[in-house]
Amino acid sequence: MISSKEMLDFARGSYSKFDAAGYICLSEEVEYRTCARSAYYALYHYLKSIADKLPGSYEDVSSHEKVIRKLLNSGDPKLMDLAQKMISTRKTRVRADYHIDKNFGKSEAYKILRIVEKIFKDAELSEGEVLDS
Repeated sequence: MISSKEMLDFARGSYSKFDAAGYICLSEEVEYRTCARSAYYALYHYLKSIADKLPGSYEDVSSHEKVIRKLLNSGDPKLMDLAQKMISTRKTRVRADYHIDKNFGKSEAYKILRIVEKIFKDAELSEGEVLDS
């Protein structure tokens, strides 16, 4: 079993390799897409752990949409903001996973990784919250 934090650590490790001396990459774009995907899913699983504790249920929508809707309908501005960030990062992840006919660059991987890292850092700082305890 792994945690959302470990998924984020994997994304960080993936990104840090891009500039490492001597690193040989067979397909940079595949790695950028993998980094973005891993960062997004770290966020998804973290936010799902929060959403699962909120009231309400949604049928006939994806698991991602359930998380988003529960956070948006929570009435908590912080959770609503996290839902908006999930929506934004999800769009990037969809581009990484499904739009292989379009270029996906290092800057896109960087952007999603930094957004998710900030969310995790803020969560750790607020009220001593421990991620995936």
